[in-house]
Amino acid sequence: MLRDRDGHGFMGLDGDLARRIAAYDWAGTSIGSIATWPASLRQTVAMMLPSPIPLVLLWGEDGVMIYNDAYAAFAGARDGILLGSNVRDGWDEVADFNDNVMRVGLAGRTLSYRDHLLTLHRHGYPEQVWMNLDYSPVLGDDGKPAGVIAIVVETTQAVRTREALAQNEARLSFLDRLGKALADCGDADQVLQVTTRMTAEHLHIPSCAYADMEEDGDGFTIRGNWHAPTMPSIVGHYRLSAFGRRAVEDLAAGRPLILNNNARELPDADAATFQQMGIAATICMPLIRDGHLTALMAFHDDKPHAWTDYELSVIREVTERSWAHVQRVAAEGLLRDRERYHRQILDGTSDYGIIAADLSGNVTLWNAGATAMLGWTEAEMLGQPIDKFFTPDDRACGRPAAKRMEALEQGRALDARWHLHKSGRQFWGLSEMSPLRDDTGKAVGFVKLIRDRTDEYEAQEALRLSEEQLRRAQVAGGVGLFSVDITGNTIHGTDEFCRLFGLAPNAAMTPADFENVVVPEDRHLVSTQQRRATGNAALDVEYRIRRADTGEERIIARKAEFEMGADGTPLRLIGVAQDITERRRTQLALEKSDARFSTLAQNMPIQVWTARADGLLDWFNDRVFAYTGLAPGALDGIGWASIIHPQDRPGAVKRWAQCVASGEIFDAELRLRDREGNYRWHLCRALPFTDAHGDTAAWVGTNTEIEAQKQAEAAYAQDRDRLWSLSRDLMLVCDYAGIITAVNPSAERMLGWREDDMVGQPIGSYVHPDDVPATAAEVTKLSAGIKTIAFENRYRTNDGGYRLLAWTAVPDDGRIHAVGRDITEQRAVEDALRQSQKMEAVGQLTGGIAHDFNNLLQGITGSLDVMAARLNKGRTDDLVRWLSGARTSAERAAALTHRLLAFSRRQPLDPRPVRANPLIASMEDMLRRTLDEHIELTFGLAEDLWLTRCDPNQLESAILNLVINARDAMPAGGKLFIETANTHLDSRYGALARDVKPGDYVCIAITDTGTGMDSDTAARAFEPFFTTKPLGQGTGLGLSMIYGFARQSEGHARIYSEEGIGTTIKLYLPRYHATDQNGTEGDAQESNTQAMLSPVGSGEVVLVVEDEPVVRGLIMNLLAELGYRAIEASDGPSGLAILQSDQRVDLLVTDIGLPGLNGRQVADAGRAVRPGLKVLFMTGYAENAAMASGFLELGMTMITKPFAMEVLATRIREIVEG
Repeated sequence: MLRDRDGHGFMGLDGDLARRIAAYDWAGTSIGSIATWPASLRQTVAMMLPSPIPLVLLWGEDGVMIYNDAYAAFAGARDGILLGSNVRDGWDEVADFNDNVMRVGLAGRTLSYRDHLLTLHRHGYPEQVWMNLDYSPVLGDDGKPAGVIAIVVETTQAVRTREALAQNEARLSFLDRLGKALADCGDADQVLQVTTRMTAEHLHIPSCAYADMEEDGDGFTIRGNWHAPTMPSIVGHYRLSAFGRRAVEDLAAGRPLILNNNARELPDADAATFQQMGIAATICMPLIRDGHLTALMAFHDDKPHAWTDYELSVIREVTERSWAHVQRVAAEGLLRDRERYHRQILDGTSDYGIIAADLSGNVTLWNAGATAMLGWTEAEMLGQPIDKFFTPDDRACGRPAAKRMEALEQGRALDARWHLHKSGRQFWGLSEMSPLRDDTGKAVGFVKLIRDRTDEYEAQEALRLSEEQLRRAQVAGGVGLFSVDITGNTIHGTDEFCRLFGLAPNAAMTPADFENVVVPEDRHLVSTQQRRATGNAALDVEYRIRRADTGEERIIARKAEFEMGADGTPLRLIGVAQDITERRRTQLALEKSDARFSTLAQNMPIQVWTARADGLLDWFNDRVFAYTGLAPGALDGIGWASIIHPQDRPGAVKRWAQCVASGEIFDAELRLRDREGNYRWHLCRALPFTDAHGDTAAWVGTNTEIEAQKQAEAAYAQDRDRLWSLSRDLMLVCDYAGIITAVNPSAERMLGWREDDMVGQPIGSYVHPDDVPATAAEVTKLSAGIKTIAFENRYRTNDGGYRLLAWTAVPDDGRIHAVGRDITEQRAVEDALRQSQKMEAVGQLTGGIAHDFNNLLQGITGSLDVMAARLNKGRTDDLVRWLSGARTSAERAAALTHRLLAFSRRQPLDPRPVRANPLIASMEDMLRRTLDEHIELTFGLAEDLWLTRCDPNQLESAILNLVINARDAMPAGGKLFIETANTHLDSRYGALARDVKPGDYVCIAITDTGTGMDSDTAARAFEPFFTTKPLGQGTGLGLSMIYGFARQSEGHARIYSEEGIGTTIKLYLPRYHATDQNGTEGDAQESNTQAMLSPVGSGEVVLVVEDEPVVRGLIMNLLAELGYRAIEASDGPSGLAILQSDQRVDLLVTDIGLPGLNGRQVADAGRAVRPGLKVLFMTGYAENAAMASGFLELGMTMITKPFAMEVLATRIREIVEG
C-alpha cells in the first residue's frame, strides 16, 4: 500500500480513486502489487488521477483497469466492479470492442472515435451511450507499448439534442408545406382531405380519417378517409361506445386515444371493433369545443405500431391547425356572402357615389351621389380621367393606375384616403373599385363606389389615437380591462383582455365565455353570476386558465371593484386582468435554482462562495469554514481578505476590484491560511452572472487547492536548472528566425564558446557552410510545428575546428528547444569499423569467388581436355556427356555471376507493375512440391493489396529461395506462413534502417517455425558467402542476393529470428501509383518451359559490334547459319561508321561495355541518322543497365550474358519480325 504520512491516496494524491487504488489488492492481478509497478505505470496513474476528464488506463495484455474519479462517475453503478478488473471482463457487453482497442494500442497505434454508440449496462440495464473516445499507447520503461490510456467523454445528451433539433426542423418544414397547401383550400372538406393525405404520407401511415360527432356524443360519421391501397376505406357511421370504454373516456376528456397494439391493450370485444375495420394501431385526436367533443381526426395502421413522440407531436399540431383552417374557410365563406349582401344595400343608397370607367380610367358613368359628393356633374366628367378627383400627391405617385391594376389582379381594390372636391377642398373618402366584366368574363372597365366619411374618419382618428395609447399601455403592462354588466350578464373587455384568454373580441360575450376556460380546479375562485349579484365575489384573485385558442395553461391575476347603484345594489364589476405566468414560473425556477445551487455547492469537493454585484462576499459553503476554522459571517463583505497571505493580499484586492468594475473573470493563484495557521496555494476563480440587461447581478467563485502542483512545479524547476547546468549535451534555445537566445554551460566545454559569445547570434554563423541549407530547412520545419527526431550538422569550435553534433529539437511557444550531442569521436569509430567490415567483406567476396569459379572452371576445362584427347584419337563416343558437363558448369558460373550482381545491386532488372497476391498464388503448386509433406504451408494474403514495381521473375526467385531456406530450417517438419500486407514506414523506421525512404510499401513476410538464429547469426545473414549450412550445401549468396534485389528495387529486407522458435524474413517493396491498376500477375510472366523455336532469317542485315573476338565469331557464325547477312565491327567507332554509311542495317546487336564509345552511345548516334533502328544490347554487367526500364527506349531490348545460342536466335527473330 502506497500512502503518504497524512493518509492520502496513491502517491500522496487526494480523491476517492486515489485512496481506493492505494488500498486495492493489486497482487491478485496480472500487474502485481504497487511496489512492483514500473515507473511508467506509476507516473501515468499519478498524471491521470487529478484530471477532471474521465480517464482510464488499461495495463498489460489483460488490460487491467485503473481510472480516476471522473471515470468512476461515468461508470455509474458499474464502478464497484471495474477497478482492477480486466477490461474485457469488466465491460463484458462490449468485450469485442475492447479487445480490438487492446490489440491496436499494444501494437503502438492510436484509435479515435467521435459520437460513437455503445450499449452499456452502467446501471443494471442496457442503455445507449454516445461517446468521444481517444485511445493512445502508453510506453513502458523499455520503450515498448505496455498499456493503453483512454479519454472518455460522454456526448449522449448532445447527440440526442441534435436528433431532437433535426426532428423539430423536419416538423416545422412539413407544417410550412402543409400551411402553403391549405392556403388555397376553399372549403372544409378540401382542407381535411389535403391534411389527411399529406400528414399520412409524411409519417408513412397507411390510413387517416376525419369525422364529425353527433350531439349525443356517441354517434359519429367519418366524412373523409385517405388510405393506402393496403387498407380499406372506413367512411361511414359508427358509435363511439362500440370502440370500448377507454376510447369513450379518453376522447370525451380531450385526451388522444393512443393504441400501439389494440389486440394487447384492449379487451377482446373492444379490439374486435378495430380489427373488423382492418386497424391494429391507432392515434385518435379529439377536438373539444365549449366542453364538448365535436370532431375527431384519426391515424391508423394495419400492423402494430409503436407511436413515437415525433409522430404524436406532428399529429397533435396538424389536428389543431386543420380545424383552425376549417374555421377560417367557413368564416371566409360567410364574409363573402355578407359582402354581396352589403353591396346590394350600398348600391341602393343615395349617399354613395357610383362611378364607372373604361380600362383606361376614363369615366363612363357618374351617378347623382357622385355629383353631390364630388361637385362635378355627369356631363362634366364623362370621358374625363378618373384621376381628376385624386389629390396631386396621389396622381404624382401613380396611385389611380395602381388601384386599377390591383382591382384587375385581385378582383377589387379598397381605398380610404383624402379625395379632391371640385371646389378644391379635400374630404376623406372610403372607396371600393371592382372590374366590370362581359358575358365571357373579360374585363371591360371598372366600377368605383365612394362615400364621404370625413366626420367619421376624424372622430375615429381621435378615438384611435386615444385607444392606441391605452392599448400600448395595456400591452406594455400585459394588462386587460373589463366591465361586467351585472343586470344584463354581459361583459365588455379590451382586445388585450380577450387576448389573455385566447378569445376573439365579440360584443355579445358573456362572463361564462371567460369562466369556461378556467381550469376546473380553480373555478371556485372566479366570480359567478350569483356572487356578482350579491356583491360577494372575490375582488383580488389568481387562477389558472387553458387558453381557448392554443389550449396553453396560463396564470391570470385579476383585481376588480363593484360599481354600486343608488340603492346599494351592484350594477357593474370593473377591473383589470394580467397574465403573470412568466413571473410565477421565474419565481419557481429561481427557488429551484437556488436550492440546486446550494445542494451542488455543498457537495462539491472544493471551496465555493458567492458575492453581490458590488463585490461584497455573502455566502460560503461548509468547506470554506472547515478549511479556515472560522465561523459563518467572519468572511462576509471584505472579511475574506484576512485569510490571504500578506504578500498576495494587495494584488488580490486590487484585481478583485478591477474585475467587479469591468465584469471580467477573476482568476488568481493565492496562498490562503488554514485553521492551523499554515498557508497553502489555491487557484481562485470567480464568474459574473448577468441579468437580462447584461448587467452583473452576482458572482460565483471557487477556491481549488494547488499546493501539490506548486511543490511539483518548484521541484521540476530545480531539476530543470540542475539538468541545464550539469548536462554534458549542448542545450540551445533560439527563435524561429534562428537567433540564439540561450545556451547551457556545455557550449563552452564542447565548442569553447561562452554563453555571451553565442546569445544574440544566428545559428548559421556557427554551422559549417556546407550544412547551412539543411540546417535552415530543419529550422523552417520546426517553426511549422514539426519535431526534429534526428538531425546532424557540424558546429565551428572556438579554435576553428568543427564538431559533429546529433540534434533533437521541439518547437514551443515561438521558441525552438534543442539538445545536441557530440558524436565526432563516435562517428570516427563507426567509419573505421565500417571500413574494416568493408575490407572483411571484400576478402570474403574475393575468396568465395575464387573458390567457386575455380571449381566451375575446372569442370569446364577438364571436360574440354577430355573431349580434345578423344578427338585426337578419333573417338567421338560419349562426347555428349562431357559437352553436357562443360555446359552445366558454364550455366552454374552464369548463375553465380547473377547472384554476385544481385548482391552488389547491379543485376539487370526488368521492373514492371506487379500484383504480388496473384503472383504468389500462382506459385502455390510449385512451392508445395518444393516442401516436404510434414511441413504445413499457409497463406495470409491481404485484401486490396497495393501494386508494387519490381522484376517479377526476380521476386518469384526470391520467394522460392526463402521457402527453400525455411524448409532446410525445419528438418523435423513445422509450419510455413506466407503473408502480404500494406504498410507504411515512417521517418523513425528510416532512422533505424539506413537508406530506407519513408512511405508506403507492400510487405511480403515468410515465417517458419524452424530452428531460428541467434542475434549474431541474424545480423550476418545478408553477408556474401556467409552460411550456416554444412560445407558444400550452400554458397552463402542466397540471402545476400535477395537483399540486393530488394535494395535495387528501392525496397528493404529485414530478418526477425529467435533461436528455437523460428524466423521471419520481410521484403518491403515500394508501392506503385499508376492509372493502370492491373499490374503483372503470375500468369503474365515468361514461362521457364517455353518450347524451343527454330527461327530462320530471310536475308535481313544484322550489324554485330563486339570487342571480344570469340564471342563476335560465335554470333557471326550463328547469324550465317540462320540465314541472316551479318556485318561485324570490333569496336564502337567502326560500328558507328557503318551505321552512318549507306549500308542497309535491319538490326544492331551490340555489347554495352565496349571500350571508348560504349554500346548505348553507338545506338543513340546510329538512331540519329536511322530513326527507329532496332537494337539488341548484350551485357554481362553494366552500371546503367541495372534497371532496364530506365535504360531502354522503344525498339530496344536486352539479353544478359552468358546466353544460349538458341535464346539469342529466338530474341533476334522476335526483334526483326516485331
